[in-house]
Amino acid sequence: MKNIDLPCDCRLSWNENELELIMCDYHFYEYVDVGFTLPAEEFIMNVTSPKGSYYSSKTLVSLR
Repeated sequence: MKNIDLPCDCRLSWNENELELIMCDYHFYEYVDVGFTLPAEEFIMNVTSPKGSYYSSKTLVSLR
């Protein structure tokens, strides 16, 4: 599996079959507060989006 540590301290892992997000405290509580109203994949996309992270969109695309 490929792994990346996000600046917020979340850890994203993925391969061709699955995607896993180990959440930092901030995103854990955000998920508890609002995440249950979103599909898990959409919440993960929000955490890893350029607006929500320090990675550029080009870098995020290269990680796919």
